[in-house]
Amino acid sequence: MMKQFVLFSIWLAAMLLAASAVADELELVVNGVDGDMLKNVQARTQSFRIEGNTRLSRRRLEGIMADAELQAAAALRPFGYYHAETRSELIAVAERSWRIVLTVDKGPPIIISDYSVRLTGDGSADQGLLDWQADWPLTDGQVLNQVRWEELKEAALRLCSAHGYLNARFSEQQIRLDLLNNQASLVLTLDTGMQALMGTIVFNQESVNPTVLENLPRFTEGQPYDEWLLEQFRLDLWRTAYFENIEVVEERRLEEIPPRVNLVVNMEERKRNTYQGSLGYGTDTGVRAQAMWTRHLLSTRGDSLDMGVGWQQLRNELQFRTKYRQPRTVAARQYWTAELAFRTQQQKFKVRPGEIVEDSITIAEGNVYDYSFRPGWLIVRGLDEGRHQIHEHWFVEFLKETNTFSPVDSAPEVNPLVRLTDEEYEYISEPSENLSVGVGWDWPAVRGSGFATVGHRHRAHIFTSNTAWGSDLDFSQVYVSSAWNTIWRERWKFLVRGEVGYSNADVLEQTTEADGQLIRLSVTELPYLYRFKAGGSQSVRGYGFEDLSNNNVGSNNIITASAEFEYRFLDDWSAAVFFDVGNAFNDWDRLKLKKGVGLGIRWYSIAGPIRLDFANAIDEPGKPWRIHFTIGTPLL
Repeated sequence: MMKQFVLFSIWLAAMLLAASAVADELELVVNGVDGDMLKNVQARTQSFRIEGNTRLSRRRLEGIMADAELQAAAALRPFGYYHAETRSELIAVAERSWRIVLTVDKGPPIIISDYSVRLTGDGSADQGLLDWQADWPLTDGQVLNQVRWEELKEAALRLCSAHGYLNARFSEQQIRLDLLNNQASLVLTLDTGMQALMGTIVFNQESVNPTVLENLPRFTEGQPYDEWLLEQFRLDLWRTAYFENIEVVEERRLEEIPPRVNLVVNMEERKRNTYQGSLGYGTDTGVRAQAMWTRHLLSTRGDSLDMGVGWQQLRNELQFRTKYRQPRTVAARQYWTAELAFRTQQQKFKVRPGEIVEDSITIAEGNVYDYSFRPGWLIVRGLDEGRHQIHEHWFVEFLKETNTFSPVDSAPEVNPLVRLTDEEYEYISEPSENLSVGVGWDWPAVRGSGFATVGHRHRAHIFTSNTAWGSDLDFSQVYVSSAWNTIWRERWKFLVRGEVGYSNADVLEQTTEADGQLIRLSVTELPYLYRFKAGGSQSVRGYGFEDLSNNNVGSNNIITASAEFEYRFLDDWSAAVFFDVGNAFNDWDRLKLKKGVGLGIRWYSIAGPIRLDFANAIDEPGKPWRIHFTIGTPLL
């Protein structure tokens, strides 16, 4: 019995293989149309492809050809061609292998003779819908395109949903065909209905006090429903870093007058501790490393704590920083903040004859130590009905600064006539303790990722220190910066940035002569932490990192600007050309802006953009080229 079963199985397999070997093949080729029409014809005739073990008779082939002609003609009707003529030809390619060549003549199109597109309801004055109506493309004289007709209707309903018209419907939607005269009349009326309002919010969580979340939404109860603001609400919940598995459920009560949308928020408390570390490299910093610890939730008050330590090779810079934030229980998004920081880095005091950066001579060097404590008050202000937010930070900062400047041993050998007097050394080495009060603003509006990142970021601050309240020095500073990114035609990106800073701190100004050349000393009394420097991959390219300042130790004022064009030639790769200009300086009357120009390559990797720039220092003798390379995140 077993032997018979084995023999039967072998016979059955052989029959199947034989049947497969003699199966017919059929290919369908379409001529006469292209683009979307070709795709639709191919989709409608897809079922006529023959696969598997099918055998085709002449009669069946003729039936397939007839059906293909009918389906191809029908496939052109959505695009306005109701009189298409089709013909097919059967070609024997090989033994039991066939090809049907289907030739399509579209014939005369249906032309739109008149159209009516109307808006009714509360949304008839909505600017987005008015723009949709004004940009309606299916106008008199155009070829009827029912595919586009459906797309336009869907776009209108999406706009209605995004702007809160959740009961929107088409009260009229007609395409009246006159096939005898090849004309069509379109009638479309969109009734938006009443605009829905935001209702109540229920937070299902026990991690923080309810008052912590009350002011988180960018909208209030009774405000018109806005899909974008609702998405930002989800993101803002995630940005608190308190929760995970966040679910915002919309309870739409569209039968009410006016319609309302209540929200139920379900979420789980996330792990309270996060540990992060990173390693990077850049021509501005050399090797850099950092480690951070975040305690997302210290208590039910919603307070959080960040600590980080970082080191970078250039100037052997070491930083430690800890930040604390606690929400205030007021009718606005406000927080108490406190920041404690320590920073040390090597500094070199340089002089140079003329304005040539490369001719600088180091005559003193040492370490600068900064200890700061900054308590403050953060206010998140909404603009444009919550679509933009400005972070306004009022603060008081205590800064203690010391340094260890001393003469460089080799300086007399390099240039024996360039020396600082004891009084000058004392000026640049004197420690100070200062108490400043001020306010800063940060206005980020960035969306997208990788090459597609667009938007702007504006920042500004103003602060002052005075001996009247116990500071060692009198000074004030004002600073404004702005950066813009925009995309043009998908592959082109334009980036522009600029900054202006002014300080009114006292300056030591002296001029000495060495070997027949004038050596200028210009040293601000401003603490090192607040001094401006220019040059480097994020400033004026073509010049070394922070090489542009008075005596290499920073300046009272700064002006920089940059314009850059990028072209994306692959999905994650782009090429750039740029022009930078700027300088840091103490004396406005002696302002000399340095210029740089160059080319760059960008790779938008998972870890972020990796930038390689080749920049020319236009204002340096010989116009030297410099490479700027950046990978990884900035220090702290």
